[in-house]
Amino acid sequence: MKTHIQSAIKGLWFNKWSTLLAIVSIGICFFILLGVFVLLYNLEIFTKKLTEKAAIVIYLKDNATKAEISSMMSELKKMGVFSKIVYISKDEALKEMRNIIDPALIELIGYNPLSDTVEAFIKDENLQNIDNVTNKIKEISTVDDVYYPAKIIAGLKKIRVTFLNLAFGAAFFISIAILFIIYVTVKSFYWKKTEEIEILKLLGATPSYIRFPFLIEGGILGLGGSIFAGLLMILLYLSLHSREILEYLPAVTQIVFPIEFLYILPFFGIAFGIFSSFFALGRIKYQ
Repeated sequence: MKTHIQSAIKGLWFNKWSTLLAIVSIGICFFILLGVFVLLYNLEIFTKKLTEKAAIVIYLKDNATKAEISSMMSELKKMGVFSKIVYISKDEALKEMRNIIDPALIELIGYNPLSDTVEAFIKDENLQNIDNVTNKIKEISTVDDVYYPAKIIAGLKKIRVTFLNLAFGAAFFISIAILFIIYVTVKSFYWKKTEEIEILKLLGATPSYIRFPFLIEGGILGLGGSIFAGLLMILLYLSLHSREILEYLPAVTQIVFPIEFLYILPFFGIAFGIFSSFFALGRIKYQ
């Protein structure tokens, strides 16, 4: 094994400019791939947070008694589709409104125009049945009206699904590009060593003995590219979170970068390198 590793390193060093170019190219591809997954990860978090904050607002009839409201709250809990249910009386709502608009305008109206309301936060797994849930709520006798930003949530979910499909498509083509770069690089290294390989064949070297250094070369190329991509991503992360940038882009603080990606990426790089090199070498024939 030690001999094969030394042979692979010597081969890469002998073709150092080709090696460097290949690592940079692979690194840029991995960087784009990593960026796509970071975007997907943050989009998933954003959608989930928005969903958790979006509540069904239930407006109650003016003549609803406390017993009826309590009964309705129990009925909502029995549905089992809500993560949180909050009752807001019309007096509490009026206090909140005084903090938003000029109290003089409220005094001008002369009475409290608001209704008793209930905010019901639906669980994410039940969002698909939101129409059925709202229809059931409307059937409750104490309910006057129901409001839910269904179009906004549905639109956001469609965007997420569309972006997810596009991201997987992009990831597929970028992965093909990485495999192709390693394939071409290792293939060129192989052809440059044609005479050396023929001598090894005459000396009785087995196909696996000849193939092994090239597989290691491919693994090193993939590993180098993944490390380069990781460094680029760290630099980008630090740059975006620097004070100078945050002054112009305050929303950047909300971007989450899962550090686990940096641990997993080198294994992907090595696997891509070995896999592509294996096909680049093909079947080593003896004449």
